[in-house]
Amino acid sequence: MKKIFFFGLLSFLIAAIWQLPLSIAKPYAEKYIKGLTMKNVSGTVWHGAADYFSVNNTNLGHVDWQVKPLKSISSASITSLFTIKGSQLTADGLASITPTKKIILKNTRFDLDARYLNKIQKNATLAGDINGNIKHAEINQKKLPVITAKINWKDGAVNSPIRLAPGDYLADIKPNKDGLLILLSSSDAPADLNGQIKLNNDWLYDANITIKAKDKNIAPMLGFLGKKQANGSIIIKQNGDLKPFIAK
Repeated sequence: MKKIFFFGLLSFLIAAIWQLPLSIAKPYAEKYIKGLTMKNVSGTVWHGAADYFSVNNTNLGHVDWQVKPLKSISSASITSLFTIKGSQLTADGLASITPTKKIILKNTRFDLDARYLNKIQKNATLAGDINGNIKHAEINQKKLPVITAKINWKDGAVNSPIRLAPGDYLADIKPNKDGLLILLSSSDAPADLNGQIKLNNDWLYDANITIKAKDKNIAPMLGFLGKKQANGSIIIKQNGDLKPFIAK
């Protein structure tokens, strides 16, 4: 009888929390998740929406979600289906946040206007459409994420500092024993691209990439990137540290 009472009480408390109006829960969610800001919220904690959903000053646009109770209980995390509808980003999938604030994504599809990346990096001016499927990802603040995903850069172009005409590029990302392995390739592009980047758990990267220009106008510019081979291709071998870029 005591066990029945306990599980009955637990079910009642969980249901009460999930049915709490989002307008009431909003301040607690923003305090719990660092960098989160929501505006124009509606619905409940269980099934809610926000017209403005920002993480670390990056506005994702309209976001809505529906918590999956059984998955949440079995995984000891808050697990929900979600959709994002922004002016430059759309996405949908399954997301979880654990008590340690680790974010887990599963079977998540996304479509991103590459120009969106120009806001957060100043090294190059990008264009095209970036879309893909994240089969599984685990994201911890300042730690190297665990990712299994395929990402396509459709009609990808660079307009500065070099000019690269539109082409299609693919990144196949998977975990390895030391961190992440990123396999790169291209199709219907002004430059044939093939190679890999290894990124270890200390954010040290090791790149080994071969690139060959099919557009004679960009061949001289690619020559500055690495060692030229007899067949005209360029081999880029480079390593470095990404920690300064993720320290904040």
